[in-house]
Amino acid sequence: MPSPERAGAPRHRSATCAGCGLVCDDITAVVGAGGGLERLIRTCPLGDAWFAERVGPVPPPARVDGREAGLDQALDEAAAILARARAPLVYGLGQTSCEAQRAAVALAEAIGAVIDPAGPLLDGAAGLAYQARGASTATLGEVRDRAEIVVVWRADPVATHPRLFERLRLPGAGRALVVVDERRTATAGEADTFIELPADGDLEALSTLRAHVRGSPIARAAELEPLDDLAARLRDGRYVAILHHVRGHVEALALDALVRDLFRVTHAVAVTLRHEGNAAGAEDVLAWQTGYPAAVSFAGGYPRANPGELSGTTVLERGDADAALVVGSDPLEHLPPQAAERLRTIPVVSVDARNTATADAARVAFTTAAAGVHRPGVAHRLDGVPVPLRAVLQSTRPSDEEVLAAIAERIARPGKDPA
Repeated sequence: MPSPERAGAPRHRSATCAGCGLVCDDITAVVGAGGGLERLIRTCPLGDAWFAERVGPVPPPARVDGREAGLDQALDEAAAILARARAPLVYGLGQTSCEAQRAAVALAEAIGAVIDPAGPLLDGAAGLAYQARGASTATLGEVRDRAEIVVVWRADPVATHPRLFERLRLPGAGRALVVVDERRTATAGEADTFIELPADGDLEALSTLRAHVRGSPIARAAELEPLDDLAARLRDGRYVAILHHVRGHVEALALDALVRDLFRVTHAVAVTLRHEGNAAGAEDVLAWQTGYPAAVSFAGGYPRANPGELSGTTVLERGDADAALVVGSDPLEHLPPQAAERLRTIPVVSVDARNTATADAARVAFTTAAAGVHRPGVAHRLDGVPVPLRAVLQSTRPSDEEVLAAIAERIARPGKDPA
């Protein structure tokens, strides 16, 4: 028999943090004898906040109209809302597991919904540009081991991905770090070279770089002069990595075109610095299931995609959606005002491990067991690498995947009208 001291000692468990797109899997969770989380080892401030949101005081497992409800009652009400809807919207998905994302896609197909991850709104149109033109990309490990020049374009990973430079062994190791942004950021303070570029200057700047790389310099504004030296350095480097957070679709296409042009003279890759822990997984799962990474409609009984017409923001702003299922996201915190106001006027079903503003405003809200804390699962790192999410604590609450499957089962149940 173990000694009392040993039996009551804290247990160290391997954990994964999905507090940002890095999905760090070298975390240690120290679990006390009572089963609670005592402390975390190797997390950054974002990781500490991610775990705290999921293990701190949370609302009841199910609420209807803001009041605690039984799980069966809440599932029946959620199924009724979605089954009655003429044009439902399924939105979010970036803060849940790939298993739950797959269940959300299946449910969207069953009810003829539009489904759109929040990633394109939060992280830009890189995924859509990849779908349209293809891309040269790499894992973080390859960037760490091979890149001679790393360009951080329109991103501040010191703040948004605090452990990125630690994992890439930057700055240092004889590699150049260049930051391009509209103002001097914490990341710019770590760089060998900082190029200040107006927020609306990406298209002109990328076109200028492309012309230099092709050997056909073009007339450019004085503020773009520093790009002449950058273009020469990119051409001379043996491996160039561009880590970016480009928002616009045209700008994302231009950046991909620059990488293709660089490929004529060197090896070049681009990696999007996604913010949500499983934003990459949401687009990957949707593309795997439908052929498209975002803005997909099942209204016709088959998947049809059109980002300009079928994005979650556009559907809400047009007033088309008459009900919404929000999974692993808080759209009331990030949607444009007109879309957020429309979301407040329609019945919403929220499925999330956290307590969010959207969950508080929802007609039906499920506060679930969190993947990566209470349930195992899989997330896709920002470079597309699948990473296992481990369960380090116990919970009697259902997971996102289980809630979505139960709603789908009620909608499909023969002989029962969920309305």
